[in-house]
Amino acid sequence: MASAATQTLREKFSFTSSIAADVWSPKSNAKAYEWWYFDALSDDGRDAVVIIFLDNFIFSPRYNKLVSSSGFEVSERGARSAAADQASPQAESQNPQSTVPAVAFTYYRDGKPVYRAINEFDAAEFSAAVDEPFCRIGENFFRFESAPYGSGYLVSIKAQLRKNFRLEAQFEWLSIESDFSPFGGVEARDAHVWNLAVARADVSGKIFVKDAKGKELKLIQFRGTGYHDHNYDNRWMPETVQDWQWGRAHFNDSTAVFYRYNECGEPAATTKLLTIRDGQLRERNAEYDEQQFSRDIFGIRYPQRLTFLTEDNMRLRVKQTKIIDSSFFYLRFLSEMTLTLRDGKPRKAVGITEYLNPKALKYRWLDWLVSMRIGRHGKGSFLP
Repeated sequence: MASAATQTLREKFSFTSSIAADVWSPKSNAKAYEWWYFDALSDDGRDAVVIIFLDNFIFSPRYNKLVSSSGFEVSERGARSAAADQASPQAESQNPQSTVPAVAFTYYRDGKPVYRAINEFDAAEFSAAVDEPFCRIGENFFRFESAPYGSGYLVSIKAQLRKNFRLEAQFEWLSIESDFSPFGGVEARDAHVWNLAVARADVSGKIFVKDAKGKELKLIQFRGTGYHDHNYDNRWMPETVQDWQWGRAHFNDSTAVFYRYNECGEPAATTKLLTIRDGQLRERNAEYDEQQFSRDIFGIRYPQRLTFLTEDNMRLRVKQTKIIDSSFFYLRFLSEMTLTLRDGKPRKAVGITEYLNPKALKYRWLDWLVSMRIGRHGKGSFLP
């Protein structure tokens, strides 16, 4: 069982599960990046939603061109509180740093992206809090709230789609399994930090699609089970991460989260299987096996079968057979997962998995193609 203190998995990878630590981390250099990730699967299994708030968009050609240039550094930026931002709208336009913030929203139906919006913003449109979970990028924001029926995250999206269509969405991520290390701060210097803030959440919300004049074209009601984590690093990803395999699934009586983090220059990857059951988080090292390799249309080679096995015979089998999103740097799957705990009983569920291979971020010749999938200056992307 994970203790209340932060677990340091290795020198260059730090883990916690803390709402208090789910705050913005001021950056000391231009290479630093940070993101807050939310995903959910509907109760009937047909719909999926992925929302990401990014302080320095790791896939952005603007960001990667800047930080790969020699000698490009910035001074540490001052922290601002959410209360100050809300009290003074001018505070949101006074970020002095050269950041590339972005918001990514994707709604999937039956394993296919129906609405995708990746919108970059100017640095002045980013604000976040160091004393509470809060981030605003343009008109998009999330914040942590407490109510008599529980606590969780309010997520609001106003995204620009292609062909001048607009998407607006409001969601509530009501925490069910979360905050297992409530006082778990982390040492982020020269380390990747992963905060598993909410392992399981009850998610509900609405998605509105509108035309250029604001006329509502479609309303989508969503209800399902979700997840939320938070990552940051003070180093440029292509120089530090060789590849990274991650995933999670919610079963009737438990949740399983796995990752395999392979850092450049390290002799072995960090492989962990985390399970949550009866309100307890258990974190274990895991043996790892991968089989049946394939390639997607962008050339990324990935395993279709993964197995994680702990010393006490807990096993997670993963079938990554349904690619729902892809690029030159990452793949996202709907995966069939089978979890066997110490009771010997197999549990089956569908979850979201991702594979990240960032080395192509160094290739400047890809910038023009990547840019066509990113909207900027209030306009949608050229390509879906």
